[in-house]
Amino acid sequence: MILLSVIVPAYNNENDISIILDAFSKQTLDVDQVEYIIVNNNSKDNTKGFVNEYAKKLPISVRCVDENNIQSSYAARNAGIRAASGNILLFTDSDCVPEPEWAARMLEAFDKPDIGIVGGAILASHGDSLVERFSSEANVLSQEHSLKNPYLPFFQTANVAYRREAFQKAGLFRSRLKTGGDADMCWRVQKSTDFELRYCDEARVLHRHRTTLAGLNEQFSRYGRSAVYLNRLYGTEIQPEPRTQYFIRKGVSWAFLHLPITLAKRLVGQATNIDLFREPLRLYIRWCRKTGISSAETAGLPKELDIEYLG
Repeated sequence: MILLSVIVPAYNNENDISIILDAFSKQTLDVDQVEYIIVNNNSKDNTKGFVNEYAKKLPISVRCVDENNIQSSYAARNAGIRAASGNILLFTDSDCVPEPEWAARMLEAFDKPDIGIVGGAILASHGDSLVERFSSEANVLSQEHSLKNPYLPFFQTANVAYRREAFQKAGLFRSRLKTGGDADMCWRVQKSTDFELRYCDEARVLHRHRTTLAGLNEQFSRYGRSAVYLNRLYGTEIQPEPRTQYFIRKGVSWAFLHLPITLAKRLVGQATNIDLFREPLRLYIRWCRKTGISSAETAGLPKELDIEYLG
């Protein structure tokens, strides 16, 4: 009997989706109790065909369904929810690698009927690039940050599970949102039901951080847009970023004061490349978030944010 449905949105993942599929095949949870649903979100490559062929080699239940109407990970998750059989719906992302005990630990955490949402740990996978090591040091995507949100705690969809009943009562993800839907979904459940949240540190996924500056830009500008969307929906405070002059002043200070000193230490083995570039990378992600806030404030909320309900 299927108790747990694992749902993963995928977009143009033909070349790397096998990594998470292999991780699913190593899960310790009884294969008769879990199904794995990959949602192909209008990929331009052969993601769907690859998943269907690769799944034939695996000793687990894997299905690939489509969401081709709306380009959004939240729309893809909704398609997965509708296709799912389990009463516990577990989400992760295609750039994550769950540890073998992950699914079992998440299922076990729903040991009381008032537990409606369970979040697990998101850890950094090993990466060699400067950007990956910086993101790992900064705990980017850590659940600890989202749990301390001053409005209400929430879990990121890279590692979270919901009872099916939560979607029946609070509605599905807002399909048209491109960012901020993790918090929105979790907050709606808390505000409209009596369900409680639980954090399960033993249920872990390894997340592959962005490897390039362009990837960091996309990630943190998205965080900026998310802050604006949640402000419009809930009245939450937008943490402001400094004016342009601040970034110029800090950048000049780094180039003429910090960099020469740290470079000298680096030459004698007393500093690392992260030490050299930590400050400009911090400034860079703040600038990216600033541009995301600005673009969202200009454009406003996406249209058609009505909430659909699960029957």
